[in-house]
Amino acid sequence: MSEPAPETDPHTGESPGKRRWALRVGALALAAFAIVVAGGWFGREEIADLVIEDVLADYDLPASYEIVEIGPSEQVLANIVVGDTARPDLVIERAVIGIDYTLGLPGIGDVTLVRPRLHASYREGVFSMGALDPLLEGEGEPGLPGIDLTLVDARALIETDYGRIGVKAEGSGPLDDGFSGILAASAPGIGSADCRAARATLYGKVTTAAGAPSFAGPLRLGEFECGGARLENADIALDAALPASLDAVDAGFDLAVKGLAGGGIEAAALSGEGRAGWSDGVFNLRHDLALEEVDAGFARLENLTADGALRSIEGFAQNEWDAQLVGKGLAVSALEGEGLAAIEKSLDATPLGPLAAKFARAFRSASAGGALRADLTARIEDGALSLFVPEARLASGSGETILGASRVSWSDGALRGNVMTGGAGLPRISGRMEQAGRSGDLVFRLAMAPYEAGSGEESARLAVPRMELRQTRGGLAFVGLVEASGPLPGGRIEGLRLPLAGTYDAGRLAVGRRCTALAFERLAYADLELGRERVTLCPDGAGAMLAYDETLRLSLAADDLALEGSLGDTRLRIAAERAGLFGASFALNGLDVVLGEDEAAVRLAAATLTGVIGDTLAGEFAGGTAALDAVPLDVAALSGGWRYEDGVLALERGAFLLTDRTEGEARFEPLIARDAVLTLEDGAILAEAALREPASDALVTRVSIRHDLETAQGRALIDVPGVAFGDSLAPDDLTILAKGVVAEVEGVVTGEGIVEWDGEEVTSSGRFRTDDLDLAAAFGPVAGLAGEIVFTDLLNLTTAPGQVVTIAAINPGVEVIDGRVAFALDGGQIVQVEDARWPFMGGTLIMRPVVLDYGSAEEKAYVFEIVGLEAERFVTQMELTNLSATGTFDGTVPIVFDGEGNGRIEGGLLISRPPGGNVSYIGELTYEDMGAMANFAFNALRSLDYNQMAVALEGNLAGEIITRFTFDGVRQGEGASRNFVTRRLGRLPIRFKVNVRSENFHELATMVRSFWDADYIRNPVDRGLLRTEEGRFVPRTPAPGEPPQAVPEAIRPEESPVQPPESEDSP
Repeated sequence: MSEPAPETDPHTGESPGKRRWALRVGALALAAFAIVVAGGWFGREEIADLVIEDVLADYDLPASYEIVEIGPSEQVLANIVVGDTARPDLVIERAVIGIDYTLGLPGIGDVTLVRPRLHASYREGVFSMGALDPLLEGEGEPGLPGIDLTLVDARALIETDYGRIGVKAEGSGPLDDGFSGILAASAPGIGSADCRAARATLYGKVTTAAGAPSFAGPLRLGEFECGGARLENADIALDAALPASLDAVDAGFDLAVKGLAGGGIEAAALSGEGRAGWSDGVFNLRHDLALEEVDAGFARLENLTADGALRSIEGFAQNEWDAQLVGKGLAVSALEGEGLAAIEKSLDATPLGPLAAKFARAFRSASAGGALRADLTARIEDGALSLFVPEARLASGSGETILGASRVSWSDGALRGNVMTGGAGLPRISGRMEQAGRSGDLVFRLAMAPYEAGSGEESARLAVPRMELRQTRGGLAFVGLVEASGPLPGGRIEGLRLPLAGTYDAGRLAVGRRCTALAFERLAYADLELGRERVTLCPDGAGAMLAYDETLRLSLAADDLALEGSLGDTRLRIAAERAGLFGASFALNGLDVVLGEDEAAVRLAAATLTGVIGDTLAGEFAGGTAALDAVPLDVAALSGGWRYEDGVLALERGAFLLTDRTEGEARFEPLIARDAVLTLEDGAILAEAALREPASDALVTRVSIRHDLETAQGRALIDVPGVAFGDSLAPDDLTILAKGVVAEVEGVVTGEGIVEWDGEEVTSSGRFRTDDLDLAAAFGPVAGLAGEIVFTDLLNLTTAPGQVVTIAAINPGVEVIDGRVAFALDGGQIVQVEDARWPFMGGTLIMRPVVLDYGSAEEKAYVFEIVGLEAERFVTQMELTNLSATGTFDGTVPIVFDGEGNGRIEGGLLISRPPGGNVSYIGELTYEDMGAMANFAFNALRSLDYNQMAVALEGNLAGEIITRFTFDGVRQGEGASRNFVTRRLGRLPIRFKVNVRSENFHELATMVRSFWDADYIRNPVDRGLLRTEEGRFVPRTPAPGEPPQAVPEAIRPEESPVQPPESEDSP
């Protein structure tokens, strides 16, 4: 056993002195017996008188011993102690030295050392045997001494910076030729803090022949860990030999290592063989190694071999290693089993789904039994490392190259090389790596040829025309272009062109710090399809559009978005002032969607629309509008929630304002809705809403809508469960068409309707009914109106002819009851009265057929026809208690209203039927005696028989009505005052003409005027003009002495009396 002196450079090949090599290679093999061998060696020129003291003095060895025996053939010493007696460096229990006598001086013969114990150290790179160190500094020719040495239980303890080494040796024979023995060493726990072996042993046979020593035996390591690498155990069979000059080493080895791991790579075993040699400062190593069951986490190899050679010169200052690496049984763990399935699943809902499936199939096939082969040359010159890989390839089981590299080099800090992929069913990628100098950026430029899979609408295509990856200080930057086509969940994208630019630094990924233009040829989703479009995407703020730092963040926006396409067979236009995506959330501002051509479009808009991307798409919208061009109704102030799931778009919790859309004044007042719902599925829109009057919140109707986007056909079902008109709700709260037609409505209206459209026209119809409705109409208060109205055009309030309602009572100035009206509506403004009649004071009151246009300012004329009016019933019903009358009358009363609602009677005339009748005043007459003729007249009036009476009516309904009574065939009736004169005059034919000025129709005119001017009059009941009795309107009789209410001057012009208080002279 030997150790080099500290000052000796083992790499220079310099020869130490004879004594040093003798001790180092021979006796120093077990340094415990160095002093004895040295004493013999240096005393070989001495006579055998055993002057031991002189030898110790020559080497300044502090030692003590006991002489057991001195004889002519041998000397025996015991208890030899060298060094500090308290902590000796060498202790020999017994030493027997034989003396050889030759023709010359006697010399040392055989030497036997019994249980020598050596204590040495190795600290900070210096080997020391304490007091024995001077023996290592001798001079002389290298070589083993010719001492015949016997070691009995020789042991040594070497203490180092890495732990203790225990050595044991036994053997005998001439050291230079024929020595045979065993050498064993053990170093449990040897190593440093980061590199340690739990067990380390060396055991083998030491022999010499012709001056050349050799060693054969195993070196074993157990639970070895170093720099993160570990092995369970290693068995290295060594076969080493030195020449007689001791200036070279030639060693062979066989490896058997189990349980290797390090750098994320594990191997079940390492085996192989090699041979190393060192001579004249040159080290050569030839090896053939094999790793079994190599697992790098992402890939596995059944076997990886390294067959190569290492050559070092100039003390390992210049090194070159050439090797060929061959791996067999390749399996890419990351792309097999769940790993590859996970990739397929993650891309399944993207345009890359078919490509991922194709790649998975192709890679599984190609990588099964794949092989790796690479040629490698590594050089270290003056501390600088250079690597060269002329060729490396990963081949499939069939031998086809699927990954290759060529002309790869690492020199002076610069990396260069070419990379390519291919193979059946795999993408073809080619690229080149370049690095300019040690401080330059590493740039990898690549391109991928179009990679295609599938066919038809399920086909996919991916190409990378260019991509540059640049390694920056501490990170990676990339810029390039990606082209893709493929299916989407429920749709497809064609011709996507997406420029990419980003960085990866310290685990942080950032993509898109500047605006970039995304383009596609076609985008389809369900029935939605967009044509060629170009969209500029920008980061929303100072960051990147996509960032990853433990979590993925998206923040991008697009301004002035404008897209055009189709939904089914329907033209589609989408515009947004701004669209943004923020992680899983997105928002659209100023959204505007148009479905269909302009003449029959569905128009949707929203001030804001927000959503979250998850298992479903859902969000909120506000400030929306909706309209169908074919349906003259608009939806405004639309808000609520939306959800897209399983191909169904649903709007929930919808609130909106429904308004009429006309060129002029709206026909219908706005209605509101809450909790409305809408769904879009399979190209059909379904919606339901309950519409309410905003001020009263009264339910007006429930609407159910269906619209087919492909055919532009649809319908709206209208259900009116019961609209209660009264103090809180009036018809003109729902439609302006009722203004000027009816007022003061009380009662309940029910009905149902339907609106249908087909892209060409809109039709609507409905049936509405009431059992008891009170109102004020143009011709007077109406009570107890009942019946059903059938609309043939509900939106325009147009009915079929022959609509019939019954009227319990109407009061155009004189109440009539139990009427029946047949009519038709046209456009809500034109009323065609076909027939209207009432029982009237023993006869019939009939309104002649007339067409009334309430939408125009033209005059409107009514002609009331009276048939069979009985004067007696008239007087009774009018409560004229001081009069009595008989006779039956027929006639007409035409009434004309101008555009401002001022009415007048024109040519009204009632004529009594033959044989006439009687008019009697049964009250008290109070008058002055005015002469014979006057007295005759007033006395005659007390009871007047007539053959014919004509009543002519003229005048302004808002002012005075002039009534002219003409009596023919007049004679005194029963109860009239009679005298000689009256009897004589009664024989003469007499005609009475009486002109009366009255305001009997003032209330009627004022009420009718209010239909065009709502501020003109207050509620007639509140004003006291009408009173109600049993649910009917009745004109209020003024109290005695109560003056009539004043009529505005504008409608009551000054006129001279029709007849002065006193009779004038007649010509």
